[in-house]
Amino acid sequence: MKKYLLTLAVFFLTLAAGAQRTVDGIQVMIPRQQAMQSLVSRFGEPVSEVGDKVVFNNVLFNGEQFSEANFFFDGKDRLHLIRLKNNCGSHAKAVERMDDLWKKYGELYSTTEGMNHEDGKFVVGYDKDGTRLFTIATFRNRCDLSFGPF
Repeated sequence: MKKYLLTLAVFFLTLAAGAQRTVDGIQVMIPRQQAMQSLVSRFGEPVSEVGDKVVFNNVLFNGEQFSEANFFFDGKDRLHLIRLKNNCGSHAKAVERMDDLWKKYGELYSTTEGMNHEDGKFVVGYDKDGTRLFTIATFRNRCDLSFGPF
């Protein structure tokens, strides 16, 4: 019984911590309507809003310019994933962009790198509690920076 109560308490503390997370001033795990007000105020009108995904073009995020920003909502209609994309023109430029982002975020967070058989290395960043916070990866001629899921 004690293990069950402890597990339940940890679960709810994790949920509460996730609900209070922000990424560059964008609060995650908040209801879609509240998130959309914040996103539209910051980035203007989305270019696409289909199902659980909302897309904005040409956004400035944490001082970096991105070609596209995708915001995803979970089954409870809460913001839970942010994916920022740069179309780089070549795979070499995408890797260069990934390395630049890695250098920037690596100064703030613990990071590790891994390999994907299809497209090469990727970087994972961890929050202060050791939880995965972001991933930086290349795919063909694109560099993606993803925060979440929370």
